[in-house]
Amino acid sequence: MINRVSGAAVRRIQGAGIKGLLLALLAVLIVAAIYYVPRYVEHANIKRQAPPAYSREGLSASIGKIDNKTGTVRLASSEGKELSIDTATLNIKVVDTKSGAEWNSIYPDEKSGDLEKSPMVIKFLGKDSSMREWDAYRYSIQNGSYTLHQINNGVQIVFDLSETESYRLDEYMPAKISTENYQKEFLDALDQKVKEGKISADQAQKYKEALELTYQLDQDNGYYFNKFAGLPPLSLVKELIQFSKAVEYTTEMLMADSQAYGISVTITKPARFLVTMEVTLDQGDLVVKVPTYETQGDNDFYTLQNISVLPSFGLASAEKADDGYILVPDGSGALFRLNTFNGKYPEYDRPVYNNTYYDTLYVMPEYPENLTMPVFGMYGTDQTGKSRGFMGIIEKGAELGHIKVQLGAKDTSAGGTFYNKVYSAFDSMQYSRVKVFGPYSDNDARFLATTGLIPVDYTVRYKLFPGKVTYYDLAKAYKEYLKEKYNLKDSYNTTPKLFLDVIGTVTLKKRFLGIPYKENYSMTKYSQLLAIMKDMQGIDKIVNYKGVFNNGLNNSIGNKAELAGANGSKKELDSLMKYFDGERNSLFLNADLMRVTDTSGGFRPKSNALYGYDGKPVEIRKYLYSIGIFNRFSTKQYLLNPLYLSDTVDKFIKKSKDYPNLFVEDMGSTYYAHYNPREIIDPVIAGSIVNENLKKLSDHKTIALENPNIDKIGYIRYAADISRESSNYGTMYVSIPFRQLVMNGLTEYTTLNVNMSSDRSDYFLLQAFELGSIPKFTISAENADILKNTDYSDYFSIQYASLKDKIKDVYEKYSRGLAQIGSKEIVGHRMLDQNVFETTYASGAKVIVNYNKFPVSASGYHLDALGYLIEGR
Repeated sequence: MINRVSGAAVRRIQGAGIKGLLLALLAVLIVAAIYYVPRYVEHANIKRQAPPAYSREGLSASIGKIDNKTGTVRLASSEGKELSIDTATLNIKVVDTKSGAEWNSIYPDEKSGDLEKSPMVIKFLGKDSSMREWDAYRYSIQNGSYTLHQINNGVQIVFDLSETESYRLDEYMPAKISTENYQKEFLDALDQKVKEGKISADQAQKYKEALELTYQLDQDNGYYFNKFAGLPPLSLVKELIQFSKAVEYTTEMLMADSQAYGISVTITKPARFLVTMEVTLDQGDLVVKVPTYETQGDNDFYTLQNISVLPSFGLASAEKADDGYILVPDGSGALFRLNTFNGKYPEYDRPVYNNTYYDTLYVMPEYPENLTMPVFGMYGTDQTGKSRGFMGIIEKGAELGHIKVQLGAKDTSAGGTFYNKVYSAFDSMQYSRVKVFGPYSDNDARFLATTGLIPVDYTVRYKLFPGKVTYYDLAKAYKEYLKEKYNLKDSYNTTPKLFLDVIGTVTLKKRFLGIPYKENYSMTKYSQLLAIMKDMQGIDKIVNYKGVFNNGLNNSIGNKAELAGANGSKKELDSLMKYFDGERNSLFLNADLMRVTDTSGGFRPKSNALYGYDGKPVEIRKYLYSIGIFNRFSTKQYLLNPLYLSDTVDKFIKKSKDYPNLFVEDMGSTYYAHYNPREIIDPVIAGSIVNENLKKLSDHKTIALENPNIDKIGYIRYAADISRESSNYGTMYVSIPFRQLVMNGLTEYTTLNVNMSSDRSDYFLLQAFELGSIPKFTISAENADILKNTDYSDYFSIQYASLKDKIKDVYEKYSRGLAQIGSKEIVGHRMLDQNVFETTYASGAKVIVNYNKFPVSASGYHLDALGYLIEGR
């Protein structure tokens, strides 16, 4: 309304003088005040819920203590599996009693290192921002520093990890030392030890090189100083500590040299952590739990930051494994071949659910796809022909999880190890080293921001497969797991349909006489959309109408359901809704409930926004693709503080009761937390708030979500924009549709946009036939040229008038193919050749697709570039 008033005022004053201009501006301000003040009062009362408490499972009751010298102890049996532990090495072993296949948590052969002998690896962060890593073998097991208790169907292990001495350099070596004492206490003392034969000449030379790397002479002031602004490399730290002991540089000498320059030295107690892990056998699955709230530390200088869980579980040695793969849920899914280590690429380490987002958001993501499923797996065949595999599922704490892959090599002369591994780790504390002067400052001064220890029962379930197991078998097993967990049932709809994103109200920036103002503009009015629907008569459609509520795409806070006036009248919307019968045609109105762009509706960033690690409201902008940073000229967007989400959703539900179908743009995969140091809402708690509100929404409406994480699968009717690609990381060898195979029958899912891609429409038809995906288009009634050089410039080639022939052609081909297939229930899927796949449907039909952009022949089939074959039922 105010934009229309402003435009009218501007037109009236075009020919007026200064006095007229001033009077007109005054009139606009009065109207603005009349319009905005009541709205501000109406929406400013955003209710805040109390922070929920994490529901702790606690520890299992002890049946009895197990002596560390007992040897092998049988713990449980279930579903043809037996669980045992070696009390000396802490190897957890599961044996399949029928096949004899076994899975071990460690790999203690003659070539393995400490990491392969460790069922746990921890990282901890010091207040000085230093990060340390300890493996359980070196710091606990080899010292016998652990306690074992038998529990129901398993064992409880308390690791007592400790160091005998500190590795903090400033507790051994001075930050400044006089030139006289540097010569006397370091160089002369070193020469004397060489003369006495206590230090070799070669070692003395290494110590001198370490000193030269660390200390720089200030001739004007007559002292040497440590030239590292931060911490030296750990290898250099260890060398210098060893040097201080070798030359007998004492703590008293350190104190005296430091005090001479007014530097105080604090000797911190060595680190120590007690970490509890429970391992049980449940219905034939191995289940591992690490409750962070049970960890203890003797030294508050350090906080436990990350724990790797069973990092060597089920590993495959390149010396024994001839064939196999590692599965990761990157995008649609991807496979690594075993024994393909490549030193050009770091080990694969990706956060589940994009959980490092707030630490990295100021730089464009390195990977094009996220991990939307907390699952991983491995399969291998050894030289005797025996096969086994496993799949790990992060049951609890996935919001903090990471999935890591290490590939082995048969020849380690060029680097790497023999060992192929895939495992999960999790952040028991999140942190960021924040730039003091802003994310793009040239000044690299930083401060450390942390969440503190996050209470969570981090739990990983391992499903074990003796014999051959394909990625389809893993997908099927994971799907069955989800069905049981979320009480889901298979449902397959074989009616051909299209999914349409329709762009409604956008907000355009304009100027008059140099004065900037904003104007709402509808790319597709209600009446125009109705006309498009009638033009598509005979095509079944699901429509996601965007820019309908609360000022359109540049939305205000979602605690209301006000219609954007630029789209037309309520009467016109009612006429549009009558067209949709809810069966063959469905209309979903799009809403953002977590994101806020327009703050005029009472949303106050300082009070109501989600905070980042820098202690300020997070402002999200579009990236400049050319340099990979935020475009400061784009419109900023805020995220709602998690404690205000429930009230926002409750009010939206109440005020949108006339609209039964809702497409929620931002609750499917937005990583959620709040890092205000005065009140941190950790991601586990924030995630529970999101799921609670999605349940409320799904109880009142039919829900569709944008690219949802798998934990949202129980709330939705449609999942939009499900990619068929992985991030194509350097050592991956193929992208697979693991995600779609899991979702098949649990919900309906769409392709990415056919018309906004550089790929031909054939690429999306392949997905429709291979996976039962619904082809998706983004359209508008108006020409997208008006959106150039705006916040919406990503929308191109969307005008329906230009697209309608293509849309109808895709639908016709899709409809014919689906009729030939006769089902959407997938009962088999395999790779025939690189990027050539075969799908078997319950109807008996087989679909062979070629994603290569060149013709191929595979398994007796010849396919054109981006071609497909459908074999009869």
